[in-house]
Amino acid sequence: MPTSVQAAAAVVICLMPGALYIWSFERQVGRWGVGLSDRLLRFVGASAVFHALAAPASYVLWREYWPVMRVAGALPWWLWLVSGAYVVLPLSVGTAIGRGSRHGSPWARYFTGPDPAPRAWDYLFQGGRDGWIRLRLKSGSWIGGAFATTESGLKSYTAGYPEPQDIFLATAVDVDPESGAFLFEANGSPRLRSGGVLVRWEEVEYLEFIDA
Repeated sequence: MPTSVQAAAAVVICLMPGALYIWSFERQVGRWGVGLSDRLLRFVGASAVFHALAAPASYVLWREYWPVMRVAGALPWWLWLVSGAYVVLPLSVGTAIGRGSRHGSPWARYFTGPDPAPRAWDYLFQGGRDGWIRLRLKSGSWIGGAFATTESGLKSYTAGYPEPQDIFLATAVDVDPESGAFLFEANGSPRLRSGGVLVRWEEVEYLEFIDA
């Protein structure tokens, strides 16, 4: 463990690229780390990758410019760009991979593994896919709705890991109280209801998702 301010600062600087990468990744997909220890391991692993990629440039800076900096006490102006890249690059990579994972892009699996979502719930609702949902509650009643964005901009939403699972359907539709089948208007479109509906997963016995 660090025993001085300088050692603590060195640890923070070493872990910063991985931390920035993980934070920007989870900003896109949600907090998929299972806890502090798991997140710390991801910080270390990602930081090691970034430092390995930057090792040749780091060696050149240390060999060519560190003696000059110690004697002159000044930095060339373009080294500020290097320090900026130290922050911007992990943020950009984490954001790009997070977006790719959220939208199911095949290339993102090379970085996240084939199954990064911690629960089937997160896997189903990642990527902002639109569809129709039928829910049968443990009470025996049925609920139907559209998992989509309304014309007014109100979005359907699901809680992500590790929060308790719940689902908000921005548009509710009428369903048959016995079978849960959707009820339709004369023109064949689902019979919409005013307002949305919020349901906790603990109340749900069955969920069906139908792609729109």
